[in-house]
Amino acid sequence: MRLENDLAIRREARDILAADVALGVGDGWHRLVGKALVQIQDATDGKVNVRQVKERQGLLSIFTDVMIRAVVENVMQRVVDICNDASEASALICEMCGCSGRLISADRLRVRCHACEADEPERERVWREHKSDIREAAAYYLQVCLEHGRLFPVKNIVMRVCTADRDNRLFLDEVHDRLVWWGAGSWIEGVDEALREDFRRLDFGQ
Repeated sequence: MRLENDLAIRREARDILAADVALGVGDGWHRLVGKALVQIQDATDGKVNVRQVKERQGLLSIFTDVMIRAVVENVMQRVVDICNDASEASALICEMCGCSGRLISADRLRVRCHACEADEPERERVWREHKSDIREAAAYYLQVCLEHGRLFPVKNIVMRVCTADRDNRLFLDEVHDRLVWWGAGSWIEGVDEALREDFRRLDFGQ
């Protein structure tokens, strides 16, 4: 997920979404996730916690701790319905870009549009061929943002490594993924994890 979408969701759902809970889905589902989390927050007055947001069996899955919270039964059912509705809707939305998609059964289940499904092998190739460059780019981005006390568009900071436009787009997607996962508690080689809290406080400058 793109860094700006991750941050926007976290701002809206800050009462139920802890900083160390990753939004582990593609950018195409960010509106679905954001809407569902805000609905859960409103339905529960912020009295539940989101435990996981991920793709499971190809569909969006949102897990909360509502079952162990002291909430009335109709509120509990409302949260279950919100999560189920989001999962059902995700079956028709490409996880990567947000266009109309379909559930594809290949090496693994996933929801993709035609164009993003064609990108799948290329995405794997870019990651395989440029792992170290992607990690280095994410580490450099973090350094620049922390030095300046603000976030910048990733494409403005990361040096172009791939000459082909599609490869460059996929490369930037991977850098975004490393950044949002690092913000949620993952690690990037060469980056001091003590800086994570400072990074979490940053936002895009005006």
